[in-house]
Amino acid sequence: MALHRIHVAVLDTDVPCASIYIKRGLYSSQFRVLLQAAAERINKHANINPQDGPLAVHVTAFDVVGGSLPPLNALRTTPRTSTESHIGPFSAIDAIIITGSGASAYDQIPWITELQSFIQTVYTDYPLVKLFGACFGHQLIAQALLSTPTSHVPLTNTFNVQPAQTGFEVGIHPITLDPSFTAQFPSLARTASKGPLRLQLIHGDQVLPTPQAVAAATSTGQTSVSLPAPWMSIGKSAACPVQGLYNPGRVLTYQAHVEFDTFVTGELAREFGRRMGWSFDVVAGYLDRINEAWVPGQDDDDDSKAAAEAVVLFFAGLEQGCLKFEGVQLVDGLMTPPLEEISA
Repeated sequence: MALHRIHVAVLDTDVPCASIYIKRGLYSSQFRVLLQAAAERINKHANINPQDGPLAVHVTAFDVVGGSLPPLNALRTTPRTSTESHIGPFSAIDAIIITGSGASAYDQIPWITELQSFIQTVYTDYPLVKLFGACFGHQLIAQALLSTPTSHVPLTNTFNVQPAQTGFEVGIHPITLDPSFTAQFPSLARTASKGPLRLQLIHGDQVLPTPQAVAAATSTGQTSVSLPAPWMSIGKSAACPVQGLYNPGRVLTYQAHVEFDTFVTGELAREFGRRMGWSFDVVAGYLDRINEAWVPGQDDDDDSKAAAEAVVLFFAGLEQGCLKFEGVQLVDGLMTPPLEEISA
């Protein structure tokens, strides 16, 4: 059976601190391990349409800070065909990931400006290429595509990136997912049926309505600013009202780090503490929240597997009813009972 091959370009927007790099490699390497494992789980537990074939993920990394971006002529411009079999650096790029970074999306740094322009070009001119962002990537995608009024994004629905008034959100914080979002993803629908999503977080910025959008909403008696259709927020935590974005078939973002485990998040918290002068007590408090997911000798007790499976399904274009999971038939993106666990 032919493989459904997904070529993912991962754009490294930072370099891990030494302790992380020694054990986990670059952020692009961490995404490769995460997504390939998710594809294997999906192949094991899902009855896949024969014309799609088992999923396979190939990753090509790009050093954005060093000035390397995917060439536009390498991006997919024609629909996938059933005869496609090649996977490698010369196959069309199906999806782009923007990683997390110690930088802020609003920093006036040349590589950030160039990357923001690249995101806008991909979204406008390459509709077959999916965009995914984690943390900084989530924020930069929002800034690139939602902060400027356009014919598709009216002033009353604009969002940008701002420092969080509540300070840093670090570790495991319950994320309540929006049912209209989870309806598209069986692994997340199953997780949401048990309770809030649990993923590692470490960020001090948030995606929030622009002041102009807030003023426009207030002037018309509205109490909140909504995203422009068909964009939606994937959910919220107590401290962060937009924990990710979803534009069906085009964009998926997580404020959380689905690619980070307890070790990585803990090392980053220590590194951020050194850079920012956090007190011992502040770092210890963050580490307590981070370690809530740690299970000695086992994988972390969080929902990163389900969240990673959603990313792979999104990249494959299979999030809206193309798979049947262990007796659960998806119809128009909705899951019919009984729900079965697909994450080991």
